[in-house]
Amino acid sequence: MAKPKPIKFDLLGNAKDSLRQAVELLAWEGLGDQHSRLKHAISSSAHAIELLLKEKLRQSNPALIWQNVDKYPSLEAQTVTVDTAISRLKRIAGVTLSAQDIDHIRSLRKTRNAIEHYEWSATEAEARVIVGNALSFAFIFGKDELGVDLSIDFKQDDTWRVLIENLCEFSRAHAARIEAQLKKQGKHTMYCDSCGESTVASGSCELCGHWQEADDA
Repeated sequence: MAKPKPIKFDLLGNAKDSLRQAVELLAWEGLGDQHSRLKHAISSSAHAIELLLKEKLRQSNPALIWQNVDKYPSLEAQTVTVDTAISRLKRIAGVTLSAQDIDHIRSLRKTRNAIEHYEWSATEAEARVIVGNALSFAFIFGKDELGVDLSIDFKQDDTWRVLIENLCEFSRAHAARIEAQLKKQGKHTMYCDSCGESTVASGSCELCGHWQEADDA
């Protein structure tokens, strides 16, 4: 009998797993009632982002993941908080997050703490905005800072399409980031015939993947 494989998630694998949980909860309505799915999706997306920040630190120097670098690699010592990770990324790894992204991450952390340690109250609209911004940040950070397309697994089936259709707060936030990036690259953007966002520069839509001829845009 083959020896069973141990359960092991490295930092990036752990982040991807939590991100998958968040996306699937939001895309597929059969996984519980709406409020429960939003709650767990917020917690999972917050966990994913925290690990993505730590992965970027690890790539710079594994000891930076620990709050006290002298304690590396003790699993009994504390790893960095989100605020410390953001600070070290800027000072040491040369990664500067926008003030808006920092505000979103801190708000997400506070929401996650309320969910996990006490009680949480929000409108459904507020929850959708929180998790929509979180997912968009995670996908962009993964691509820009880690060189990993975290969306690719969700595009193997209908998950990505359903996510865009079901969570307009995500599609709007992500479209805005994509459009800003395209314009920063000096590209002219056009509106997609399928999703309606200004995320087509040439060929396929950067948000939904719809192929569109320039003459039809």
